[in-house]
Amino acid sequence: MSTARKKKVDMSKGDVIHIRSTPSDKSLIEKAADSVGLTISSFMLQNSIKAARRELAEVEKVSLTKRDAELFFSALLNPSAPNGALKSAFRDYEKQSKR
Repeated sequence: MSTARKKKVDMSKGDVIHIRSTPSDKSLIEKAADSVGLTISSFMLQNSIKAARRELAEVEKVSLTKRDAELFFSALLNPSAPNGALKSAFRDYEKQSKR
């Protein structure tokens, strides 16, 4: 490990996460953290957060069947005529926005 000063993330009063790894995995992580000037904890935290965000973004994507996508885009491109309730809401909005 390098003797260069490493950046620390302020983790005071934070929760603790414990993990186990093989010696070779730990060595790899140490080398990577050292190469960017971070402590192992800071490196692990930053990269875990990035990975978690990527995973959640993938899970949270909306996927539609071809038929559902066609119905959705058809509704966007060919909207129904406004009904009475929508017209009334629009009039109320116009009155409030002119104040």
